[in-house]
Amino acid sequence: MDHTRNKICIYIKIKFFESRRKTPVRFSGGRYRPHFIIKNDSEYLRVQFIDGEEFIFEKEILGIVQPIYRDTVDYSKLVPGTEFFILEGATLVGEGVVINKFKTELC
Repeated sequence: MDHTRNKICIYIKIKFFESRRKTPVRFSGGRYRPHFIIKNDSEYLRVQFIDGEEFIFEKEILGIVQPIYRDTVDYSKLVPGTEFFILEGATLVGEGVVINKFKTELC
C-alpha cells in the first residue's frame, strides 16, 4: 500500500473544553490521535491531527486531520457540515464541525 498518495485530509473547526482537558494540544507532527464521534452516532473514528491553529481553550480554531484506519473504518460520514465530538478514550474533550474533505499527496 502506498501511504504517500491520495491521502484524505479533513479540514475542521474545533473547540476544546477547558473543564475536560488540562493541557494544550500540539497539532503538528501527527502525534495527537483522538477519536471523533459524529453527533447522534456511536462509531468511534480515529484520526490524527496533521496541523492546526494555535491551541486556545473554549475558542473555535481550525485544524486538519487525517483518518488513520481508512482501509477498515468507513469515514464517509465525515462530510462538510457534519458535527462531531472529540474523545480521548472515553473522555469528551471537545467538539467540532467538518469544513471540507479532500484528497492530496501533502497530508
